[in-house]
Amino acid sequence: MTTFTNLSKKFVSNLTVNQLITKAKRDLILSILKSTTTKREAREYLNKYQSQFNPGQSYLRGTLDNESLSLKDNQLNLFINRFLDGENPFLRIYEDEDEKIAKIPLRLAIFKLYIHEASPEILKGTAETFRRLVNLGISPVIVLDPGNISGNSYKQSSLYVNDQIQTLLKHVFSPTGDGLQLLDSTILRCPYSLHKGTVKSVPLEQIMIPLYQGIIPIILPAIYDTENGFQHFINADSAVKYLCADLLNTSELLTLEKVIFVDKHGGVPSVERNQTSHVFINLSQEFSDILSELYIGYLDPKIRDIHIDNLVLMNDILNDATSKAHHETTGIITTPAMLALNDDQLNPIIYNVLTDRPVILSSLPSSTKRTPQLSTSIIKRGFPVSVLEEHTYNGEFTFKNLVRDKLVDQDRLFSLLEDSFGRKLAAEEFLERINLSIATIIIVGDYDGAAIITWETLSSGEKIAYLDKFAIAKKNQGLPSLADIIFKLISQAHQSELIWRSRNNNPVNKWYFERSRGSANVPDSQWKLYFTGEIYDKRMGTKLDGTENESVDITQKLKIYSEVVLSIPPSFK
Repeated sequence: MTTFTNLSKKFVSNLTVNQLITKAKRDLILSILKSTTTKREAREYLNKYQSQFNPGQSYLRGTLDNESLSLKDNQLNLFINRFLDGENPFLRIYEDEDEKIAKIPLRLAIFKLYIHEASPEILKGTAETFRRLVNLGISPVIVLDPGNISGNSYKQSSLYVNDQIQTLLKHVFSPTGDGLQLLDSTILRCPYSLHKGTVKSVPLEQIMIPLYQGIIPIILPAIYDTENGFQHFINADSAVKYLCADLLNTSELLTLEKVIFVDKHGGVPSVERNQTSHVFINLSQEFSDILSELYIGYLDPKIRDIHIDNLVLMNDILNDATSKAHHETTGIITTPAMLALNDDQLNPIIYNVLTDRPVILSSLPSSTKRTPQLSTSIIKRGFPVSVLEEHTYNGEFTFKNLVRDKLVDQDRLFSLLEDSFGRKLAAEEFLERINLSIATIIIVGDYDGAAIITWETLSSGEKIAYLDKFAIAKKNQGLPSLADIIFKLISQAHQSELIWRSRNNNPVNKWYFERSRGSANVPDSQWKLYFTGEIYDKRMGTKLDGTENESVDITQKLKIYSEVVLSIPPSFK
């Protein structure tokens, strides 16, 4: 009777677990649909991560179906058997002698995790975030960040680090009792060795095999000196850098998707955003400027140095990833509280896995109340940028002169416009119109996107900046952050006042509206006009001389803007 009772309890327990797993799969699909704003984003996520899942099986550890090596878990069995036989487990994969099976790369996220002072609630939320990441096809690797313990003896440091491990195991990797999937972990206590000045990491299989099993490696920043036999701790930054460098040498086995620093100070602070974090950092363009900004004296030197170390380390890793793997790795710097958020549309890491974007877009005006302030920075190597303006040009600033000096490739720029708008450009007429009125030309990447801003002369003789063309190559349309990079550059180049127009039925009008201070339909036309600039910033307050900012007659402004919009001839045939 007792045996049957136990079997009944086990059956009910397994049924509950299966129901929870089914619910997790359903929630996974719903989170993708809710968190991605376009079909393209959902398709790109599924194309990248669907090979990480085995149909009909738990996303964590489960029974293996050995019928096909096309499944990730079944490749694991082959790797383990080869490793036990003393062979290189990752050299070649053959289902038979003639047919080569493509390796399924693991999608890795490296965490530099600082949990000192983290509350049990935050650690519980952290466990749920890791669980969601595994469900989404990400393989996390944790590098424990013990903080600054350089002044301690090895024994003292070991006691402190062991205490951090026990906290992590207790609150993140222990059974929850509520039927949730168990996160499994393995601890690599001394993963680095120092031999004649060269640092080496653990053999690759010690990380790869646990990852294929759904086990999360926890790496301690300890190193063994082969010459004197001593162990000592290194800082977590160095540990992460060594680990990423080794992993990036095996791009056929894995992709380094995310590098995530979890630190109580959060993302890189921005003066423009009142010292909350930069939302998105395009390193190719902004690295030097942000470093200079951090040194202007608005931060405590100790905190400033932490942000600088994080930014420099992230820059080194992402540069390395670009050169070695030819794969765009995303960097994320956030806080333990943000890591622990269990809302897929607010948790910056979950949201970035789903969309490859920040939770809010960097081109949204920071001065408006509808733009939230965050403590997370999303960082990419990004695109090189060329901004051509009159005050940086030696000579008469005309379009033809820029082409003559090979600062602009007219054929490629005009081809980009035609590709972006899907229409044939009236090239001669367009060139004649913009030649003498150019204000700014922005070119991003290898003509991946561009903007042309002109000066339009009003009846009063004054000039106003007009965004004439905003173009993104069709292959890049929908590419996260490219449009934001361009629009942010436009706003920086013309901070005081800027206008543009769009057809009433343009599907991107909502996007335009969110980046403007206002909009209006132009009477008796197909156009909607948009305007922005500091002249509409009510938070500007008084001027330096104590006088009030001049008020804006919006009725008169809209009349002027409408006249400008209607005076611009069509650019396409």
